Amino acid sequence: MIWVSERLYKAQIPIFLQAIFILLMLVEFFFTVPKSIIDLNVTLRSFVPIVSAAAIMLGVVLLTISHIKKISSRGEGWYYSIIYLASLIITASFGLISVRDFTFRWIYNNMTAPIGVALYSLTAFYITSAAYRVFRARNFDATVLLVCAFIVLMMLIPVGAAILPPVVPVGEWLRSFPSSAGFRGMIIGTSLGIIGLGVRILVGRQREHLGIREEGRG
Repeated sequence: MIWVSERLYKAQIPIFLQAIFILLMLVEFFFTVPKSIIDLNVTLRSFVPIVSAAAIMLGVVLLTISHIKKISSRGEGWYYSIIYLASLIITASFGLISVRDFTFRWIYNNMTAPIGVALYSLTAFYITSAAYRVFRARNFDATVLLVCAFIVLMMLIPVGAAILPPVVPVGEWLRSFPSSAGFRGMIIGTSLGIIGLGVRILVGRQREHLGIREEGRG
């Protein structure tokens, strides 16, 4: 209990600061404020890239420590950790010399960028697998979803419109009305969730990012 109380006490300052920053940004957005508050908010927003860069550096340090521990303990896949450390050292070395260095740009253009594209392309297989599981006509709702997806898919591919011309107006109607309505409903729900999370953070009820699960948990 004493340890939890100390953590709660240490959390008061971050909660107080984040409440002040949130209120400053909200007041500037919704009301007409003096120029001094606008200048203060501009200064505060200029710290965002600095804090983001510091967070990335902290993540790199913690990830590196984790890989070093895995190598020392010969954990599962420890040889991948060696590849990570070698890549980090080589890329960081050339990057510190100059980000315009030919070798650094070659590493980025011919290794980092293609790897990112390959990882992103793997999501297509997961989407296909998920679509196969979802678009199985097990009940009425799944059947409607399957039929609508088939119509829209046939509308988007050229051969589909040539084989079944009626799918074009039906597919356009599906995209313009039911699909747009569902998407807007999802956006509204997401926005309400973000507002609720912001209110919880503002009043100090959301403390997970401070390492505290619940205020009364001990």
